[in-house]
Amino acid sequence: MTMKPGAEGAARRRKEFHMLSLQLNSGEYLTIGEDIVVQVFGGSAAKVAVQAPRELTILRGEVWERNGGKRPDCLLGAD
Repeated sequence: MTMKPGAEGAARRRKEFHMLSLQLNSGEYLTIGEDIVVQVFGGSAAKVAVQAPRELTILRGEVWERNGGKRPDCLLGAD
């Protein structure tokens, strides 16, 4: 199989994506990087799937807070 010129380098630079699947209950949240917060509300639970580069940190809210992160002010029902 022959590749187009430059295609080999492009294949090496391609980001590797992984899928994370979670089930979150109403009121729970997850963080994506340091700037994105996703909260589940209404109903009992939701299944969430996120496809992102491995370098991007995605954490459940409880893990974020346990590791010293501040609970985001934007959350519904936040104290």
